[in-house]
Parts: sequence; structure tokens; C-alpha cells
Amino acid sequence: MGRRDGTRVKGLPNYRRMMPFFMRSRVESAIYFEEDIRIEKALEMAERMTSEYGTKVTVFHLLLHGIVKTIVAFPRANRFVSGRRVYQRNKIWLSFSVKKEYKSSSPITVVKREFMPDFTLKDTIETSRKEIRKARKHGTHSDREADLFLKLPRFMLSSGYKIFQWLLYYNLIPYRFIENDPFYATMFIANLGSFKAKALYHHLYEYGDIPTFTTMGMIEDKVLVEEGEIVVRKVLPIKITYDERGEDGFYMNRAISYFNDQLENPEKLLEPAAFVE
Repeated sequence: MGRRDGTRVKGLPNYRRMMPFFMRSRVESAIYFEEDIRIEKALEMAERMTSEYGTKVTVFHLLLHGIVKTIVAFPRANRFVSGRRVYQRNKIWLSFSVKKEYKSSSPITVVKREFMPDFTLKDTIETSRKEIRKARKHGTHSDREADLFLKLPRFMLSSGYKIFQWLLYYNLIPYRFIENDPFYATMFIANLGSFKAKALYHHLYEYGDIPTFTTMGMIEDKVLVEEGEIVVRKVLPIKITYDERGEDGFYMNRAISYFNDQLENPEKLLEPAAFVE
């Protein structure tokens, strides 16, 4: 049976069709990328747009829009594996963590939001801000589901999860069960810099179907070599963990290079998203 959130990819080379069978988990299929993005121009742009829009614009907003544009430009980065098969996701869904309050004791909730391919930068900023405000004030659908499931005895919760996974393997789960689940998305993004923390490589979850986990750390000064000269630049450390079964590392490297270029030359974020591949 098919899936409402994706279309099975046909015509893959045989070795790629076999990969989900001998690389059975996301952990053993993970590829790691590390990038230091020159962020000075993006900081200037965020400050300028804060004044123009009359609302706080951050580098995180620019990063979100850069990801949306990258997925449009390189759509095969939006593939995932389920039931040992590769699917092309039919929408761009981004999940990201949100602190309900800026306190160490405050819980973290996860927001999942669809971002349209034709979104402008302003659309992305307004959409993400709205979703973050909503999550901080009312919580999320997944929070309420977790509260309900955790009332079950452990044996029922454990058995129910095994049945859920079996049904999902054969695409027998009604779409409404995963539609709002943040672990069924294009990418998970964690803004660790907002907690004054460094970027780190995050594991991929076996639950759900997210193939990519991206963390951004604190902006820091770093010594670089540019055209043979030693310079100090402000950089945004990014670390990415990616499930290679969806698409190969060569393709993803091209996609990440495109993403870096968007943030290092942020005026490009104002241009419409377009297919590149």
C-alpha cells in the first residue's frame, strides 16, 4: 500500500534498493557533515530586516529559509526510508525544538510545520514565529498525545509500539496518526546556540522517518585563511547527521554547499526558490 506523505521512488539502482535491507538502522547508515558558515553578512541582514519588518529576525529564521530553498533546489534531499523502501516526501516539513521559557528548568517541546516551496523569506519568518508562539502558549499536539500514552501501563505501551511499527512497515497506519508527529518530517533542527551551547552531532531517531538532523551552535570568532591571508571571521558552526539510504553523500554535499552559499550571501535568500539539482 502507498503513503499519503510520500511516493515510492522507482528506478533506483539495485545497490540503492538493497541498502535498506543490509543497512537496517539509521544509526549504521549515518553520514556526518560539519560546516563553519561565515555569518557576518547574515547578522547584518537580520538586523536590517528586524528594523524593516518591525519584528525580531534572527539567524535561525534565515537558516530555516535557507533549508527550504535547498530542499526545493535539491528535492532528493527530501527522501526517507520506511518499510525497507525509499520514498520521496511530497511536502517540506521541518521540526525544531522550542524552549517554553528561557529557564534551565523549562521543558522543551517540538514544533512541526509545513513550509511551502513558494514561501518568501518574510513568509518563513512569520510562519515560524507564529508556530513558536503557539507552542509556548498552548503546547503541541505531540505533547498531548504523549500525556495520554504515558497513562498506559508499561506492557501496553511497549506492545502497542511494536504493533504500530508493524502496521507502519506495511503502510497500514492511517495518515492522521503521523500527520502531526514531529518525527515524521524532512528535517529536525536544533538551535543549540540559543542555549549558549556548541553544535554537536545528534543521533538519528529510529522512531519516525526523519533522515536528517541539523544542529547549529553559538556564533563564534574563528581564525580562517582567505586567499592566503589569515583573518578572523564570525562563523556559525553547523553539524549534520544524514541517513545515506535516502540519497548518497555526493548529492548531499552539493546540497549543503548550496545551503552554505545562501547563508554566506544572504541577499540570495530574497530570491525565489528554484530547482537546481
